[in-house]
Amino acid sequence: MLSHVITKLNSMKKSKPQENIVETAYFIRFIRKLAGASVITIEYTPENTVAPAFTWFGFITFVVWYTSYFFCLYKIGTEDQTILRVLYNTRLQRYGDDVERFTVSVFMLYAMWKVPFDLSGSTDDVQLILDIDKAFYQLKEAVYYSNSLFLAFLLFLIQVSISGTRIFSVWMSLHSSTSMPVEKVFQMVFSDAVIYIITAQYCSYLLILKRRYKFVNRALNSIRLRTSSEFFKFRFQQETVLNGNFMVQDKYLCKNIKACGRIYGMLYTATETANKKFGLVMLMMMFMTLLFTILYLYYFMEATASGLFHDPEKYIDFLIYVFWQIGYAVSVMLVCIYFSEATVREAQVTPQVIHQIINSNLGNTVETEGARSVTTFLVILLQFATDIH
Repeated sequence: MLSHVITKLNSMKKSKPQENIVETAYFIRFIRKLAGASVITIEYTPENTVAPAFTWFGFITFVVWYTSYFFCLYKIGTEDQTILRVLYNTRLQRYGDDVERFTVSVFMLYAMWKVPFDLSGSTDDVQLILDIDKAFYQLKEAVYYSNSLFLAFLLFLIQVSISGTRIFSVWMSLHSSTSMPVEKVFQMVFSDAVIYIITAQYCSYLLILKRRYKFVNRALNSIRLRTSSEFFKFRFQQETVLNGNFMVQDKYLCKNIKACGRIYGMLYTATETANKKFGLVMLMMMFMTLLFTILYLYYFMEATASGLFHDPEKYIDFLIYVFWQIGYAVSVMLVCIYFSEATVREAQVTPQVIHQIINSNLGNTVETEGARSVTTFLVILLQFATDIH
C-alpha cells in the first residue's frame, strides 16, 4: 500500500532535464507550506543556482496556523486551562503551568520567524550541497536522490503519528475526569509539531552530510584497495606502455586524492553552515525539552510520594500524560545527539583512510600526494574536535 502511494506521488512530479537535491525535495516543500513552515522557500533557477522565493500559499497557512495558536494561548491564559492539575493537584499549583506557558511562548515567538523564513528560505547550505554533488559527479561518484520522496512521506507519517498519539494520550488521561480542553490540546500539538519540524530538518541535513562524507571515504577506499574501474583499464594497458602507464595511473590517483581533499573542505564548510543555521534554535529547543523533562519528573515523584498510586485508575491516567511529555522531550534530545555524533564519526574516518593510503604500495608519487593531503584532512578534523569540546 505504501509503495503504491509513493508511486502515485512520484508520477505527479514534473519531468526536468536534471535531478538534484532541490528538485527532488518538492514534496517536502509542499508539506512545509501546508504546515505554515515555509513563507520563504527555495527554487532551482535556470542558471543552476538556488534562489529564495516568496510563496502566498505558505504565507496564508502561516497566518492561519499561528493566529489559531496565539488565540488558543490567550484562551488558555484567561480561562486557566490545565490538564495536569485536573489529574493531580501539584504543590506548584498554577506556577508550573505558567513556567511551561512562558517557556513555550518565548520559543514559539522565535520559531515563528526562524522556521518559515530563515530555515526554509536558506540558500547557502543548499548551494553548498549542489556544489559538492557536482564535484562528486566530476569524480565519477554518483549521488542518488531516488529515496528523497520516500523519506519525505515517511517524515510526514511520523508527524501525523506523533500528533495522533499526543491527542490520544490526552484523551486517555481525561476520559474519566472532565471534557477535553480543545485550546490546550491544540497548543500542545502545534508546539510539538514545530519542535518536530526543526528536529527533522536538522537531522535530514546532517544525514545529507553524513552520506557525502561516506562517498568521500568510498572514493578514497577505492584508491587504497585498487577497486576503481580505472585500475582495470590501467592493468589492461600495462603490457603495451609499462612506464607510461604507471605515470598516467599515478597522475589519475593524485588527481582523485586532491578532488577528495577539496570535497572534504567543502563538506566542513557545509557543517559549519549547519552550526550557524541551527545553533541558537537547537539550544533553545534543547533547553526547553530538558526543562520539561525535569519539571514532569518532579510531578511524577511528587505524585508518587503523596500516594496517588492508591487510586490506580487516576494514577495510570496521570502517568500516561506525564510520561508522554517526558518521552517526547527525551526522544528529541537523543535523536539530535545521535545524528550529530554519526556525522562527526563518519568525517573522522577520512584521515584514517588517507593514512592507510600513505602506508600502501601505490607508488612514491601517490604516497607523496597522500601525505600532502592528509595535512588538510587532519586540520579539518582538528576543527571538528575543537568544535565538539
